Amino acid sequence: MTAPVFEAAGVTKTFGSVTALDRVDLACLGGEVHAVLGENGAGKSTLMHVASGLIDPDGGELRLCGERVVWRSADEAHAAGIAMVHQHFMLVPTMTVSENLALAEGALGVLDRAVLDQRVQELARTRGLDIGDPARTVEQLSVGEQQRVEILKALVDVPALLILDEPTAVLTPSEVVDLFAMLRELAAKGTAIAIVTHKLAEVFAIADRVTVLRHGSRVVTGMASEFDRDSLARSMVGEGTPAATAPDTAEAWGDVLLEVRSLVRMSGARRALDRVDLSVQGGEVVVVAGVEGNGQQELQEAIAGLQAFEQAGEVRMCGEPISSPAEARRLGLAVVPADRRRDGLVGEMALWENLLLSINALESAAPRGWIDPTERIAWADRKLESFAVRPSDPTLPAAALSGGNQQRVILARELDREDVRVVVVASPTRGLDLVATAEVHRRLRELARRGAAVLVLSTDLDEVEALADRVMVLFRGRLRAVADGPMDRASIGRLMAGLEEHPS
Repeated sequence: MTAPVFEAAGVTKTFGSVTALDRVDLACLGGEVHAVLGENGAGKSTLMHVASGLIDPDGGELRLCGERVVWRSADEAHAAGIAMVHQHFMLVPTMTVSENLALAEGALGVLDRAVLDQRVQELARTRGLDIGDPARTVEQLSVGEQQRVEILKALVDVPALLILDEPTAVLTPSEVVDLFAMLRELAAKGTAIAIVTHKLAEVFAIADRVTVLRHGSRVVTGMASEFDRDSLARSMVGEGTPAATAPDTAEAWGDVLLEVRSLVRMSGARRALDRVDLSVQGGEVVVVAGVEGNGQQELQEAIAGLQAFEQAGEVRMCGEPISSPAEARRLGLAVVPADRRRDGLVGEMALWENLLLSINALESAAPRGWIDPTERIAWADRKLESFAVRPSDPTLPAAALSGGNQQRVILARELDREDVRVVVVASPTRGLDLVATAEVHRRLRELARRGAAVLVLSTDLDEVEALADRVMVLFRGRLRAVADGPMDRASIGRLMAGLEEHPS
């Protein structure tokens, strides 16, 4: 360990009446991995955005290598040696992977495109990150692929301070191991590393020191070795931390409510889905494990009734073929997409308006063709409170919320319905804290107990183990069942990474 590379001293930030940071201190040392923990809305991402120049603090000061700094922009902070991997990606959708990386290092327009693609492929290989064809545009990538590009972009140069906000949310176990090894190499060269995570196992796997925030204030800072899981959880959420959920043990399910037959879906010249067969019965939770970019988005879109031009096979819900989103919704489909900002919310719209973004809710709210805002705001307030959205003001725009609280809004809209028959959720607890994760798992199990068919698409083996009655793995568009019996995490991780043959 060396002297602090970066320090935040007494940093304060408010948004309207909400105090996001209240005189927070943080010191990141060279050669150290520092984990920053806390509930959704605790101020973690806000603090990291202040450190990286995205947000101006209202009070306090920042120091880089002992010198006081005042960032005028994120570019200025980046030029000074601060790189950040954002939870919500800072990529240009219409540019290629290679162009985004060239933009990050100021080399756009300097190199021949073929040379640039080759350089990016070599960088991805040395960093151990599979980003596929670097000539693809970012808007063609899955959430997981975009996250890997975001990590790679931050590692073009060796930064003085590297900030990672939920970096492992859609990585395989083997990719997490590779990422942590890479972080250790960077730390050995003197880089200070700050990692925001909700996964306590990762804290003990990678962190030297830990800082916990709660309600915008620093609760504790200490060596990771001074804590165990329970003491960290108590620091984050207080006493009475939730127990982990467990799958039901019932073996008899209801009728098949969701059935996918020989589904083929193309993405350009590639088969994004390759003859996928899948069925989920009422009362059952089936988890499809896999790295983002292996067909999860296409599978969810097909089930939701979003027809592709090049698609074959059939999707049936409650015995009826699905050909449109409206049809799927009326049969009782609830959908939680992987990309909450792009597919789940309209950032400029108020929370109460976002909660109405389904056919079912709109028909209920406007039986005569018009909506009473006062009535709907009161209705939305109850939903937001039920899912502990913070702040819970229904008139706030969705963009004003943290990522975890945006996820809670989508979950409130989709899961808090009486007519749900089939649930398809992608990474439902991505970016959620311990309490919220336990609550989402409880609600999914409760929906299954009420007879719904629940399909979960997840990259998180803890989530797979907590929820699954049956496990399947999706790799390069092919879906295979995992053998019955106790869950073998290592084997599933290898299947997800393509390091082991799929079971037949």
